[in-house]
Amino acid sequence: MGILKTLKRKILNIEYKSSKNLEIPINKNIIVTGANSGIGFELTKILSIDGNNLLAFINFNDDRILNIKKKNIKIIKCDFSNPENINNHSEEIKNFKPNLLINCAATFGPENQNFNDLIVTEFNTIININVLSPFILIQKSLQGQALEQIINISSLMGSISSNNNGNYYLYKSSKSLLNSITKNLSFDINQKINIFCLHPGDVKTKMNTGGLISPEIAARKIINISSDNNLNYRGKFIDLNGNILGW
Repeated sequence: MGILKTLKRKILNIEYKSSKNLEIPINKNIIVTGANSGIGFELTKILSIDGNNLLAFINFNDDRILNIKKKNIKIIKCDFSNPENINNHSEEIKNFKPNLLINCAATFGPENQNFNDLIVTEFNTIININVLSPFILIQKSLQGQALEQIINISSLMGSISSNNNGNYYLYKSSKSLLNSITKNLSFDINQKINIFCLHPGDVKTKMNTGGLISPEIAARKIINISSDNNLNYRGKFIDLNGNILGW
């Protein structure tokens, strides 16, 4: 089973690399969260071409992002388990005048999330990181009055219509709430700002060690979607291929 999964992962990665050229937005001010690992790290690495400026939000660990060594990346350490920490960076975000915000940072929470064992404090932490921090970052980014696009990285596990097996209450609920807030914001913010949720698929990360898609491939697809900036995605939930998913 392990050999078959590894082979499938390689085939998927090769198929994508040969299917479409990478289209990187240029001359943009970009905020990426979760920038030290997984998709967030790969997004930061690829988007940090000359002409772009990045604010890269990380928690505490900076072992990977420091290896990029680009002058156009400003690293901000911020603990999203307390969303009010973002207020310490309000002026910097506003003055940065972000054009693109990609909310990647997330936590899965404990492995045991069945309804008999839920712990309220753990639920609070997951909601803070997965929902309230992205929401506050959107608020702060809008104050720069230059925002063009908001991409909230969600998960199919947050889709109510696709929920066929229960369990994982904390993570599923947090992603459902992120989806709901994204839909709500699509009515309340400037209609020229493209905002949508994106399910990155079965990506191999710290949260999903058995994933089939590499973070690099997921990041490349997200960047291509961002470059297209298709307003038909506004207020929608999509996958890496631009297919509309059910909430």
